[in-house]
Amino acid sequence: MHQYRCLLLRSRRPALHASLLRYSTERKMGKKQAQTEVPPQTKQEGKRKQKQQQQPQQQQQQRAERSAAGGMRHYSSYLQVLSVDVDHTSPSVLLFFNNERYLFNAGEGIQRLFREHKIKITQIDQYFITRVSTETLGGLPGMALSVTAADSGGLVGRQASCTVKGPPGLASYVAAFRGYINKENTVAVEEFDHGTTEPVLKTDVVSITPILVRVEAAAATANGESNGGDGSGDGGSPAAKRQRTDAGSDPTAADEQGAGQGGRQRPAGLSHPDVAAYAVQMAGRPGKFLPEKAIELGVRPGPLFGQLQRGQSVTTESGAVVSPADVMDPALPGPAVLLLDTPSLESMRAVAADERVRRFVADAASGDGDAAGRVCVAVHLVPPALAADEEAMAAFRSQLGPAWRHVVVTPGSHQPSAIPRATVFQAKLHALEPTCFPLFAMDNAAAPPQLPEAELEAAAAAAREAAAKEAAAAAAAKAAKQKGGKGGGGGGGGEAAAKGADGGEANGHGTAATGKPAAGGGGTAPAVVVQQLPPVLPLPPGSVTRAVSAVRVNLVPPARMGLEYGDVFRYDSSSKVLEDIRADPAYAPVLAAAAEVRNPPAPSDAAAIANGDEAKAEASAAAVREGPSMDVDAGASAGGGAEVRPALAAEQDVPEVLRSGDRRQAELTFLGTASSQPSKYRNVSGCYVDLFDRGGLLVDCGEDAMGQMKRRFGSAETERRLLHDLGAVWVSHMHADHHGGLYRLLEWRARAGAPPLLVIGPTALFDVLVRYSAVVPIQFLFLRNFVLSGGGGGRGGGAGVPAAVAAALAAAKERLGLAALAPFAVEHIWDAHGLVLQGRAGWRLVFSGDTRPCRQTVEAARGATLLVHEATFEESMEAEARAKRHSTTAEAVSVGEQAGAYRTVLTHFSTRYPTLPELDLRPHPSVAVAMDLMSINLADLTWLPRLVRPMGLLFKQLEAEKVANAEEDDD
Repeated sequence: MHQYRCLLLRSRRPALHASLLRYSTERKMGKKQAQTEVPPQTKQEGKRKQKQQQQPQQQQQQRAERSAAGGMRHYSSYLQVLSVDVDHTSPSVLLFFNNERYLFNAGEGIQRLFREHKIKITQIDQYFITRVSTETLGGLPGMALSVTAADSGGLVGRQASCTVKGPPGLASYVAAFRGYINKENTVAVEEFDHGTTEPVLKTDVVSITPILVRVEAAAATANGESNGGDGSGDGGSPAAKRQRTDAGSDPTAADEQGAGQGGRQRPAGLSHPDVAAYAVQMAGRPGKFLPEKAIELGVRPGPLFGQLQRGQSVTTESGAVVSPADVMDPALPGPAVLLLDTPSLESMRAVAADERVRRFVADAASGDGDAAGRVCVAVHLVPPALAADEEAMAAFRSQLGPAWRHVVVTPGSHQPSAIPRATVFQAKLHALEPTCFPLFAMDNAAAPPQLPEAELEAAAAAAREAAAKEAAAAAAAKAAKQKGGKGGGGGGGGEAAAKGADGGEANGHGTAATGKPAAGGGGTAPAVVVQQLPPVLPLPPGSVTRAVSAVRVNLVPPARMGLEYGDVFRYDSSSKVLEDIRADPAYAPVLAAAAEVRNPPAPSDAAAIANGDEAKAEASAAAVREGPSMDVDAGASAGGGAEVRPALAAEQDVPEVLRSGDRRQAELTFLGTASSQPSKYRNVSGCYVDLFDRGGLLVDCGEDAMGQMKRRFGSAETERRLLHDLGAVWVSHMHADHHGGLYRLLEWRARAGAPPLLVIGPTALFDVLVRYSAVVPIQFLFLRNFVLSGGGGGRGGGAGVPAAVAAALAAAKERLGLAALAPFAVEHIWDAHGLVLQGRAGWRLVFSGDTRPCRQTVEAARGATLLVHEATFEESMEAEARAKRHSTTAEAVSVGEQAGAYRTVLTHFSTRYPTLPELDLRPHPSVAVAMDLMSINLADLTWLPRLVRPMGLLFKQLEAEKVANAEEDDD
């Protein structure tokens, strides 16, 4: 048994941890052999590989057929905007084909957007980046990790999890984060330069050519000049000019000389880097096949129809030769898309003046020969300030000419909530307790998306009117085909006249007809099912559309070309959600329980309610419906929430520091409470500790921490807190979900002119920060956790603290009013720590970080005012918790009890629990459960555990509604 324990301790691969522990456990239980069942993800991977092996033969046959048809094929394609509701991160654009997916830019929050709209991350074939910045790349590590998690537990060595293409500096950026994503997988990188003229991607349906534009204002760019100016020194073919690197290489190994031992106090450069435009040219499509015309010329329906559609002439029974041109509409040119990222006015002017951009624009919209009737779409990624400059935008559009359609994509306040389900969920929690669960401070998050509803309804009405006509026409065509030859046969080569190869040739009315046998069978005419598709609004040449997140720009087939809003998540305003809850009898028990949180009933009343006195429960609920007010002052929570109701009588065990009821001591706002990956209700780890007039600090900083801050406090208030009041950022350990948002924060601060930020964290984090600082402009002062915890272990752990860092730490503690800021080692991965924060007023906050229950945490939390402890798994999953070195809910509660902590708050839940882990809904006298954007003021700790019961009842009601509505669990 000992040898397996040794292996387990030495292994640094979590999946291998689980495998070894399972094997040793099975031996201990007396099992003769370990189970050999292949994990589900391995089966999926096997099927995917088998499909990939079959694809070359199929593709070879398809290419031969398309070659005979002039290189054209049937396919569907659209662009989908994925923009966020905050203005510090780049929007993304998804380019969809039947069998291919490409994503342009991957800013923070993109993984959660994919989950919201049920887009599979594993289906993204390649990423295209417009510029090297945390603004466009902040979400890429999380996306790569998500793909890794789906690939056999990450045990497939040297497997490329994704391919990313972009400007010089991209390889260095990827190398910066390679250390904290699974090293068994790689991110394949292709860089291009100013001399690249050939497509970096060319398939049967699309070619994508980058145009790297030199921005004059960026003479000393922030991308580190990693590949030199125009690429003229690369020589050779265009393919040779592209540098292919995997994340195993180390382009920035020598970059530590640019940063001192204690950090980088001056950013590498603040100018915007050069930007890449992407010229996207899609393949042409064969004209529509006309079966009536073919029958008229003597062609029998069946295999001959398929040959004609594939570009082959056929001979009729009478000996006449019929060519494809005789029975098909003229071929259609493939759409052209120009994706333009202009983060500044200077970059916009540079793009407009670039000769290669002008040439592509002119050629695509020439209207001559094969280009006649081409659909041309320009997608503009612009920041809110530039989008508001109508004069500059109009001048830019005019240079593209009248043939282009313009889709303007801007992050920020005009976008609907990027997390709509969580927005509605927050409003429902607000109905329970408005102080702990304030409504989102951003106006756009509280209001439903603004859509052209009148136009959409008119388009839908037209579709409904046309449905009967379409069904009749399709039925007639199907009947003629059956009558003409052998029941329609299996001919057509998969491209039947009524459907086309893309699975249903849609018409302009939002319907698609498919033939199916009538229920009665026999010799009756086939029934035709008309599928109602989302309505499409026209997108004429010269039009300008300001896109909302999830809108689709349909490109192919031509009949569906236009704007489709079917994927835009529609949700009610927060005020409407609150109104509905208070009027719904099903929520009466929930509201009754919520009413007792601050004002618990007398023991006799409590017993009556517990015994099922529904009248008393309903009476309490009726009182709750009349209040509390749903209009919570956003600024009030900064001072402790809404108007405070009369305090409860002091309990005997209330710590002395809390008895004054002072609401300006400390308040915790949870920015993320999920483990590993975000879910629809939870973001990854992060907590903002508000010390009010003394400032604040971040305890862990997972991806999109800034976005969560803005949703909670509003943009202006967040800027004040993060630019002027932030004293430090502490990171517990090197798992990506605990520090993925740090790098965007640091670049954002540097560009805003903020001073270097004190970062306290694991030793390896310093190396990552140095690598990032060579590519993007960040500045920081760094202090290792080991130095403060007294561990001294690991490379550099025992080194002396630079004077500037020591001074920054002392200044931060003084400003924040902290008597202690002390990390302590915990049992998770190497260099994992928890944190003790002790205020001079006497309160003591302890954060466990990720850990197994351990003596160190118990000692650190001895007599704590509040212990925040991870509870990744439910009690029944202790074996998995041990294997992954996490804690169960029961173990976390036990740590708090052993330490004598006044209150324990559980967090860091597995994404298998969308709302709450499997907890006993009876409140524990000292335990509460954290939710995203929940604010916990120290003054509210006395009654906080009583929130668990109404929260549990609310979640049960939501689950019942989901079952009743047959909703899918999309986590």
